[in-house]
Order: sequence, then structure tokens, then C-alpha cells
Amino acid sequence: MNNPVVERLPIGQIVRSPHNPRKNFPEEGLAELAQSIERHGLLHPILVTPRGSGRYQIVAGERRWRACQRIGRATIECFIRDLDEKTAISIAVMENVQRSGLNPIEEAAGLQAMIDVGKMSLREAASVVGKGRDYIARMLLLNRLPEAAKEAVRTGRMGRRMGWYIARIPLAELRSLVTSEALAKRLSTTEVAKLVLEHYLLDLQKADFSIHSTDLLPDAPSCLDCPRRTGNAPDLYSDVGDPMVCTDPDCFARKREADWARRCRQAQAEGKEVVPDADAIDEFILGTAQLAQGSRFIDLEAKCPWDQAGRRWSALLAEELQRRGKDGKLRLFLARSPVGTIHELLLKEEALLALKRRGLSFARKAYADLTEGNVRRENEKQRAEFIRLSCRSLVAQASQEVGERIDVVLDDLVLGCVLRLVPRLVAAGVFERQQLKLGTHEETVVLARALDASKQRALLVDLLFSAELEAERPQKVPDLLRELCERLQIDVETVCREIEPVLDPAKHQGRPQAGRPAKRAIAGQST
Repeated sequence: MNNPVVERLPIGQIVRSPHNPRKNFPEEGLAELAQSIERHGLLHPILVTPRGSGRYQIVAGERRWRACQRIGRATIECFIRDLDEKTAISIAVMENVQRSGLNPIEEAAGLQAMIDVGKMSLREAASVVGKGRDYIARMLLLNRLPEAAKEAVRTGRMGRRMGWYIARIPLAELRSLVTSEALAKRLSTTEVAKLVLEHYLLDLQKADFSIHSTDLLPDAPSCLDCPRRTGNAPDLYSDVGDPMVCTDPDCFARKREADWARRCRQAQAEGKEVVPDADAIDEFILGTAQLAQGSRFIDLEAKCPWDQAGRRWSALLAEELQRRGKDGKLRLFLARSPVGTIHELLLKEEALLALKRRGLSFARKAYADLTEGNVRRENEKQRAEFIRLSCRSLVAQASQEVGERIDVVLDDLVLGCVLRLVPRLVAAGVFERQQLKLGTHEETVVLARALDASKQRALLVDLLFSAELEAERPQKVPDLLRELCERLQIDVETVCREIEPVLDPAKHQGRPQAGRPAKRAIAGQST
């Protein structure tokens, strides 16, 4: 059967390959192809291979097979070849990689299948797809990205070069943190590279704890004497020019935790309060050592944004800090940022009030704005709650009527409600993901009703779950989304593990201090 023979096979006997790198089949293109096949027939047979029990697996031509299904064809023209798994994967990946339109994540997954399932070496995979080994190695790195980064690459929010930088981070928790920061701040590739190199790699010269200390951990020497410092093992790290790079993130993290615990005990003995890491994460800009604009606190070593002279808070409040223990009007806090730096903080309201009492004009205005803003937000919250309760009453009445009457058509209202609840940008993203065109509300209703039942179901699931994710600040994978994935046998646990360090970096000992790798190591990442 190795000589290709064109045969007509029942479409029901043909199954898609789980290793086809192409996962995205635009609706508009499928519709056009289906119309062409209906008018002119299938000009190019698909390639299949026998897989037992009278079934045939697609090697090349899944898009044509899907188009034939759309027009209800009972059979499809096929080239039948008896191929082993390695050859079948090679042909599928080669055909798709050499065409345009394959996104980097699909390409990376296809190449990984060649390595894992096809049992190919890097050299063999490069030869099959006609690319260099360096290119294959970089593309394979994308498979290490958290799902959030993969989705960003698929949709074009993140380029593959940015993905390569993130994927080179050795710890999964840190990859999640950098992805979160890059997406939240819409960082460029250059900015992500800078963020990774300056904040997430282990430069001992920027460690907050003493690298000379021999008593932070009972089972570890000082960092200077440690054999896992690059400078103490030049033969092992000949490609790293910086002698002060730590290659043991677990030990680094344990030392940082021991030092933090020691500082917390000392701070409490001095009458300071310690902000728990779980609370501090909400005060800082994620992935940085900078307080968020809406934080309750000010950093003593930061410049006061209201002072035209640009003085630091510590200088402005020097007198108040000296008598802090006597009058108790200022409370000092110790907190740790998401990147491990340690900060002394004051409550913003207390700091401004202290400066206002000193007669500083900028402090009077800033304090008034701060307190007025708090009152305004509370009033808006109360009004919104009253209106929400009133409308819930109407919804309850309408729901009761719907349960008792069957003569009211509600399909258009339900669809309209869903589309109005979903923000326009979210709806546009959903429709793009589903390969549909988002028009006016009326156009969208007509379009949705014309879809087949399976496509309507896919659209509804995407809209409803995307709306929930947009409406809230999720602190975990929503329970219903988790249940949906479990029913569909989608790996949800991996995503949960990727999300966990973003929510609470303090629990993950792999979170390093700010740092930078050696120049030669950077050069290796720049391609």
C-alpha cells in the first residue's frame, strides 16, 4: 500500500490526527472551500494512513475533510499510504510549517510532536522542515510557556521573540510572573528582556541578604564560598562571564526567606508592623519593586509626587519619624515586593496628615483629594448597590413569569442580553477567535442564528466564560470553567499551577531577587 492509490472512503471512517500542528480553521475560509468543492468537486485528494478497525487517520488535508463534512458529503477522495507514526508526523508538520498562517504555538507543538512521538533528534527535525537547528531549538522553547503566554502568542498580543525570552527562565513560577507583568503593562520585547535580566535572574551582587553570611542556613556556606557560584566553578560555567551568578535558585530562595524572617522579628521588636506577603502583593505593581498608584502606602525611600522640590518621604518626615515612638501618630510597616526587595512603608493618609499639620500647602491639597476620593467612591458604591437590588427585583419577577408562560419568545432577548453584557472588545476577541465577523447587534443576531448547532454552542461557551473572566478579577480558575475542562478532558491542573505563583509569589521559594546574567549568557538569548 506504499504506492499512492486514490480511493473514495466514507467520511465517517476518517479521523483527524492528534498531531496535526494546525488547530485553527477559520470559518470564512472553510465556507468558501466548501462552496468550491460543492461546485467543482475535490481537486486534490487528502492523504490518509490506515489505523486499524477500518479507520483511516488524516496525514494531510484536514481542512478539505472539514469542508466536505460541511456540505454533507458521504465519501471523500483519498491517497492511502501505510505510514508509521514518525513518517506521518513528519509529513503533517512539514506540510503545515512550510505554509503561511500557522501561528508559532501551533508550529512549536508540531515540532515537539516530531521530537516526542516521532522519536526524532533535533538534527532530523531540522532536516525535515528545512530549518536550522537553532531555529528548531528556539521554537521548541515556546512549549515551556504558561498557557497565558501561549494564548497571547496565538492572538498576536505577544511575539515569539518575547516568548523566547520568557521561556528561557528556568522556573515555571517565574515564567508565569513575567508573563503576567508583560501582558498587564503591554511591554515590548526589549522591555521584557530588560525585566527578565534585571529582576528575575540571580545576581548575587543585588541580593538583599548578606552574601558573606554563614549562618542564614545551617546546611549552606556563604554565597562567596558556595561551589554553585559561577566564579567558584569556571570549568562548569565557562560560557558565563560574570563570576557572581548563583546557579542554585532553591538555596537562594531559602536564604532570602531566612533573612526576611530575621528582619521581620527585628522589625516587630522595634515596634514596626509587618505587611503579610499576601497583602503586600496588592500594593505593588506586579513584577516590580514599585508601589502601585492606588496603594494605601508610601515608600519612605521614594520621592513624594506632590512635592515640587522632589524630596523623599524620609526627608520630609524626618522630624515625625524621630518622635514616632512618643506620639504614636505614624506607624511604620515592613513589606516585601513581588521581586523580593524589602521596603519601609507608611500609610499614605497618615503621612499626608503629618505634613498637613506642618503647614505644607501641597500636603493640604493632597490630603483633601485623598479623603474626598474615598468618600466619593463609597457613595458611588452605595448608589450602585441600590440600583442593582432594584433591578434584581425586576429580574426575579420576569423569571417567575417565564416559568409560568410558554407563549413568549425569548431567544433574541437572551442573545441580546449576552452580547450586551460582554464588553465590545471582549466580544470582538471572541468573534475573531471563532472566525466570525462582529457587526451591529442586529447583524450579530442574524449571523448567530444562521450558524449550525455545534458552532452556536462553541460561540455561547466562549462568550459566557469570557464575560465572566472580564467582569471579575479572578483569583483562581473559575469553578465552572474547571468543571467544563474536566468534562472535556482538558488539562486544567497545569494551568492552575501556572496561575498560583502570580497570585501569591511569597509561597514559592523559587522567586529570586532582582538580578542580571552574564553578558555572554545574554548574547545567547538575543536571537
